[in-house]
Amino acid sequence: MAAPGLYVDHTSIHSVWHDGLLILMYHAIETPPLWHSNRGLYIEPSKLRAQLGELRGTGTRFVSLTEWNRRRSREREIIVTFDDGFQNVFRHGLPILQELAVPAINYIVAGEIGGTNSWDRACGAQIRPLMSRDELLEWQRAGLEIGSHTLTHPHLTAIPLDQARHEIFDSKKILEDLCGRPVAHFAYPYGDWNPAIRDLVAEAGYETATVAHPGINSFESDRLTLRRFLATHRRPHVVALGRAFQRLLLNERRS
Repeated sequence: MAAPGLYVDHTSIHSVWHDGLLILMYHAIETPPLWHSNRGLYIEPSKLRAQLGELRGTGTRFVSLTEWNRRRSREREIIVTFDDGFQNVFRHGLPILQELAVPAINYIVAGEIGGTNSWDRACGAQIRPLMSRDELLEWQRAGLEIGSHTLTHPHLTAIPLDQARHEIFDSKKILEDLCGRPVAHFAYPYGDWNPAIRDLVAEAGYETATVAHPGINSFESDRLTLRRFLATHRRPHVVALGRAFQRLLLNERRS
């Protein structure tokens, strides 16, 4: 049976997650906009608490990415990740993580610290503030991890390799200078990678890297292409209907 692409609650992946590592991918923690092409990337704080609480209720252990990588565990475990470094993750997500004692990693766009998700403007997404330098340090002081999500959030396979190198290497240095400790983890923007990009990530010294393709990770999984489930508030069939409706609207506007 093929793994579903989304995590809504434990039942949404129950049939495919018998053992191994489940990595959840979150983005913005706030009430989703009423109608938006990227609505599935938003999740209400209450839904985040419910999802993490339900998983904790299964008895499955939450671990940090660093801990899992160092132990190379074969156990059934969960890692929580956030992409982009939205300020609403700091404001709404951090208290929930602390309340439930759940470790997590936030993949930061190093060239936009204190800025906005400007890369989303082209697709009409809502522009939101990103975490500031002080908020990132507070996140770290809370015992949570910081990873790199490049400098500017490009499609790495669509730019020259020299530019991709700059995005991968320089973001690591900026974050390490800010955090005062090694940054060992990377997330490919848009989940976009190929063997040449993966080799650059390895050369830069990252120990792990995550993609956006769903799947359960095993002990034997490539540490630089770890799979993640997009955690959302909507079930897969609702997402499919929403996308079909959006395409219909676009076709009507063009005709």
